[in-house]
Amino acid sequence: MRPLRPSPELFFIAAETFTDLWNIRKIRMKKEAVSIKSEIGTIEKKTHQFLNRIVEADSTPLITAYENQVRTLKEQRITLKKKISNCGRPLQPFDQTFRTAMEFLGNPHKLWASERMEDNKAVLRLVFADKLPYCKNEGFRTPAKSMPFSLLEELATPKMVRAGGA
Repeated sequence: MRPLRPSPELFFIAAETFTDLWNIRKIRMKKEAVSIKSEIGTIEKKTHQFLNRIVEADSTPLITAYENQVRTLKEQRITLKKKISNCGRPLQPFDQTFRTAMEFLGNPHKLWASERMEDNKAVLRLVFADKLPYCKNEGFRTPAKSMPFSLLEELATPKMVRAGGA
């Protein structure tokens, strides 16, 4: 776990990237909220149309069908209202999420050194992409790292430049 600790420069790049991704997600969620509001407006318009049709209808089966449509539209509207109330609102504030994530990425060994089995299991799930591969005759194999650690490793590895600038 100790070699997974990124350099200060790499840690800074990861922090900037995390902040940028958070802001992009926030913008996306605001756009989604606007889209949902538009959809709610369409549902309300359709509901009024069906209510007007109910008033003008003479047939009982037709009135029942319209009432069912109104009920379905109202349920959709309620679902969308709930969705919009959660839209763009993170479970934790940015500062708290950022601090926790960066503390872990900065030194996963700290949590690994914990005596709590839950912490050790969490580290394994967060650091490695899958269960640790094990071969009966050879022991543990080289595991694939999770995306954050793979990206940090990729950023830390200098890229080779081919002759001729290609």
